[in-house]
Amino acid sequence: MPKPTSAAPRLRNPRELALCALILTGCASEVLPPVDASDPFAASRPPFAASHAASHAAPYASAGGQPFPGAAPRAAPQPPGATPTGAPSAGAQGRGPQPPPLTWQPSTQSPQRAAPSPRDAALLGLCGIPDAALTEVARRNVERQILGLDILAADELLFTLRAAGDPHPWPRAWSVDGGPLPDADLTQRFSGWLSGWRTLGERRCGASRDTRPDGSEVVAVISIDALADLAPLPTTARVGQWLRLDGAMLVPASEVKLVLLGPRGEPRTLPASLHQGRIQGTFAVDQPGTWLVQILATVSTGPRPVLEAIVHAGTAPPTTFVRATAPGEGAAQGARDDADAMIRMMNAARISEGKPPLTRDPALDALALAHAVAMQKAGFVGHDVGQGDPSARLAAAGYVARVAGENVATSDRPEHAHRAIWASPSHRGNLLMGDYRRAGVGVVRDATGRVWVAELFAG
Repeated sequence: MPKPTSAAPRLRNPRELALCALILTGCASEVLPPVDASDPFAASRPPFAASHAASHAAPYASAGGQPFPGAAPRAAPQPPGATPTGAPSAGAQGRGPQPPPLTWQPSTQSPQRAAPSPRDAALLGLCGIPDAALTEVARRNVERQILGLDILAADELLFTLRAAGDPHPWPRAWSVDGGPLPDADLTQRFSGWLSGWRTLGERRCGASRDTRPDGSEVVAVISIDALADLAPLPTTARVGQWLRLDGAMLVPASEVKLVLLGPRGEPRTLPASLHQGRIQGTFAVDQPGTWLVQILATVSTGPRPVLEAIVHAGTAPPTTFVRATAPGEGAAQGARDDADAMIRMMNAARISEGKPPLTRDPALDALALAHAVAMQKAGFVGHDVGQGDPSARLAAAGYVARVAGENVATSDRPEHAHRAIWASPSHRGNLLMGDYRRAGVGVVRDATGRVWVAELFAG
């Protein structure tokens, strides 16, 4: 038998993890004025409609980040990325200790103010306003690592945030595992992570920290960029119940839309009002199952989701998560390059929903690639990153169309960018829009290998 030793335990070197969940930025499209037949340049322009995707109508979407919850095809009865109540997440069986099942809050609402613990005060002082929902998700990330599991992947992170009752898109997660971890070291590491994040609204954070028996530590932070807040919206409802959504913008906005994705069928855009920063809308959950509710607002970088909520109609909320792919992901196999992979997935997803495939157009390809490069250089996803919104870019190129749209995204690989777009109601609606006939795709990779994607549609 080995002789006991009083030597200090060997601690792992700190391992820093950072995860940026999906960034989605808007959805709009509009019908353009007819081409002037007397225009001497009209004949040299594409004979089909290209449009301007400003912030009206329904489809010019944009997205970015790492995978959003993968949504199943139209008949899926469960929310994107979720399993039925009590069902184990993929691979959970036989893997040893697992975190406890999720408990859903009775409503989705923000802010959820929290007093920081003295132990986390230094990090939260750098990060932003403490929030109870974010703190709960950070606690679950720490709990996972103590059990020997990875931190929540981006899609499961967002799912967990919804269960905690927070309505904001694009959560970001940061974690350090090792130790011991002096406060000065943590502060330096955390400051480096924050330095690469551009925020438009109010940054909020939740932090959690725990120590293993061997003395090593785990620290986790969850943060969001809040552009709007939501009054309490129930997470469960009766089938057929009408619900009222009330929100408040925290940044200037010129327009809002309410987009619904039900258990079956395509996304629907409903009227919503914006008056003196207050958002209002009503909707009915007229089918049993899970509904994804999204508010799009046109802000300084263009249209983008600012609030999201999940409502379970006539069914109990799921307590575990399972990853699901988006229709068309398999079509990326064998693609010549990243752009070819994206157009293959886009068309496969359209075909799965009974829509005709889009013809790839070199002129739109060039415009999409230029915008993808501009986003990568700017370091953020948006419809306007300094060269104008889609309408301005199309007009500057002399591209004429009746209607057009745009989706933009950033992720670790094309399949996850496609999954992100599909999982967002507004972006999925944009991708499936029946008026589109042609598309261009631009994809560029940055120094880390991350893809920046722009999809331009015309019809």
